[in-house]
Amino acid sequence: MGRSSFVSVICALVFAGCVAKAPEAARAKEGLLRAAASVSVEQRGAAPAAAPGAPEEDAAGVHEAEEEDDEVDDGPELPAEPGAGTAARSPLAAMTEAQIEELLLKDPAALGPMSVGPTNAGALFNAIRMPEGERWELVDPNHAWGTRETVDALERAIAEVHRQFPGSPKLYIGHISARDGGYLSPHKSHQAGRDVDISYFLDAQHRWYQRATAANLDRERTWAFVRALITETDVELILIDSSVQRLLKEHALKIGEDKAWLDDIFQFGSRKPRPLIRHARGHASHIHIRFYNPIAQESAARAYPLLVKHKAIKPRTYYVRHRVKKGQTLGWLARRYGTTVEAIKRANGLRSSLIQARRVYNIPRRGGPAAPQALHHITVPARRLPPPRAADASLPERHRPVRPGEAGPGLGG
Repeated sequence: MGRSSFVSVICALVFAGCVAKAPEAARAKEGLLRAAASVSVEQRGAAPAAAPGAPEEDAAGVHEAEEEDDEVDDGPELPAEPGAGTAARSPLAAMTEAQIEELLLKDPAALGPMSVGPTNAGALFNAIRMPEGERWELVDPNHAWGTRETVDALERAIAEVHRQFPGSPKLYIGHISARDGGYLSPHKSHQAGRDVDISYFLDAQHRWYQRATAANLDRERTWAFVRALITETDVELILIDSSVQRLLKEHALKIGEDKAWLDDIFQFGSRKPRPLIRHARGHASHIHIRFYNPIAQESAARAYPLLVKHKAIKPRTYYVRHRVKKGQTLGWLARRYGTTVEAIKRANGLRSSLIQARRVYNIPRRGGPAAPQALHHITVPARRLPPPRAADASLPERHRPVRPGEAGPGLGG
């Protein structure tokens, strides 16, 4: 394999988003919420399974962005680095299957939110809608559903910006997931309540999906937000166009952030492996965030057989890969895989019915929700924190963390 092919493969792999009635149910739910609030670990999901009986060349794999794609924020998550991180624990782990089934039938909300399967072939159970807030605006409230961990992490990062810059303008929050997860147009991810599209902080004329440029980007607030995502939440990846990465990295260096740390988290200007902030075309107009949800995913792994048994989660869309041979058409692919031409076009961002020989295309399939493989013993990498000097002494006062006992600036509107 040549160098360019190897790099393409690596890039493709990287990108792959109530109240209880009975006292026992209430206690279970309270346990879930307490556990979710105290969790400070990260985790990764699993890749979608191959279609039953699919030939080797069509085995499920990562998505390759088509030239026409507006979104390339999807694809299976890579496994965590061996031996790194902290194990996640769901309160459901202490319950028997019979106890979980009883709650599922009598009071399913008591089981808490669950992120089922990978973000590009998953489902969402007991979803929580991102609330309305003074610091953000929901662009599409009907598709702003996530897990408790996703909602809390997003609120925490936004609050940190307002701690540093009281009176900051609102951010626009776009799609998270549908209420039950699953396919959400135009994305291939956003299926399991862990992906969020959100605006940059821009100038006074800011509107949703406006492109960030050197002229309108509020570097201070946007960097404060991105930095909070990395240091204060369990974030798996952040997709930002390289042109905006350059502006943010230059600003971070200017205010004294550690260069080695920035090289580790930014893809722009660095050759470090597995950066947290990665380039994706189409993300100069918004940031795509994917959070780890250790509690929601561990709970899903524990309850998955029962969710399927009682049809509590809907069939999901998953993808297989097909390398086109000479003479094959979209109609032929649709007949072979039991799907439609329009579904294949949507899955690959195609505006016409023309396909190219020797090119790999994503073929959407429908089936039972993907089993959350490799989630029963979750370990996730630690947060990538800057060295103490960059996190404290080298930053201007308004950027420094407030130490216990110190009076910090109040949270502004």
